[in-house]
Amino acid sequence: MAQLIYHPKGSYDRGESPFDKAIRETANSDTVWLVCPYISPSYLRTILSDTGEWRIITDVEAWVGTFGGSSRQEIQELVEANQERIHHFPDVHAKVILSDSSAVVGSANLTEKGVTGRTEMGIQFEDQNVIEELQDWFLRLWSESSAVNIDELQKYLHSLSALPTTRLRTTASVSSDAPRVNASFVMDESQSVGPEPDDDDAREALVNILELAPSQEWAESFFDLLADVIFTWELENEDSRLVTSITRGDRIAVSINNRYVLGAFPANEPAAGFIIEDDTENVEKLIETADEYMAFKTLSGESADKTPHWVEYSGYPKRMLDRSFRRGWMNAISDELDRASGSPYQKYHEPLVYRMAVDEIYRKQILEETYNKSDSLG
Repeated sequence: MAQLIYHPKGSYDRGESPFDKAIRETANSDTVWLVCPYISPSYLRTILSDTGEWRIITDVEAWVGTFGGSSRQEIQELVEANQERIHHFPDVHAKVILSDSSAVVGSANLTEKGVTGRTEMGIQFEDQNVIEELQDWFLRLWSESSAVNIDELQKYLHSLSALPTTRLRTTASVSSDAPRVNASFVMDESQSVGPEPDDDDAREALVNILELAPSQEWAESFFDLLADVIFTWELENEDSRLVTSITRGDRIAVSINNRYVLGAFPANEPAAGFIIEDDTENVEKLIETADEYMAFKTLSGESADKTPHWVEYSGYPKRMLDRSFRRGWMNAISDELDRASGSPYQKYHEPLVYRMAVDEIYRKQILEETYNKSDSLG
């Protein structure tokens, strides 16, 4: 049995919340499992008041960052007192309440506002097959994640602004072994068309550069990073701030406004380059261990002690992207996006590079063409 959960018209005038009703029905059990990034400590206490055994999977950084004041303190105390019951899973965004006989899945956060004050949609399941599948999913996430490192949590809390925010800018982080989702779009041949005839020169130049890369996996790794930038910041091919270019015949450069933010250097000793903000965690060590380093010039209106850095590392492009490095990289990109409304280097923009990041079908075609050609020559 499955039942949709949504607010009827009565909810506009203080009617009983169907979300709260379904959540409490599900939580009225000996064992309750929760997956949610945003949980009000006061609401959590009420729904778990009669529960014997419970577990929570959450993005702890998002959880504590979204709340301020006494609520943030309550969350810290809750995590510290229940390390064996709470696992940190970065970027988890699902909202699931699960018991042995019921499950609620939906868009509503487990907060007073989410349950009683937003237009949300959910569904309550009592079908045992569905519940068992959700339990298997929960246990997989539980096994892939781990308890919160309390020392890291305290450092992270110390680095946060006192005010709650959904856009976290901090040099500290809470570590996790949990994997990061890196899925691709459904391969629909109708969504990808061959390049226009006037793209032939650019296509040849792109293939020539890719032939310098050590493997197809290396190239895939780089374009996954470019896709991460594009999708994180919702950058269109026509965005005047973005330039994806083929330079010097042996490298791919990605710039935002006036600065490089990502680069691929496949020739000789293959390497990838990144912009990172000066506040990046362990920035001195990152600079020291970089295979190449460049200091950006300070731009107008920018503090000299806050100028970002350019670092290059050999090996697979994604190998160095732990959570704190990615945060420093993405924060630096955010700063560059806010700095101006257009790049002076737009004339060098090559749409095919952009397309390699966002069009899975086209990327597959180009890489197969490149590496099948290389194999036949070898």
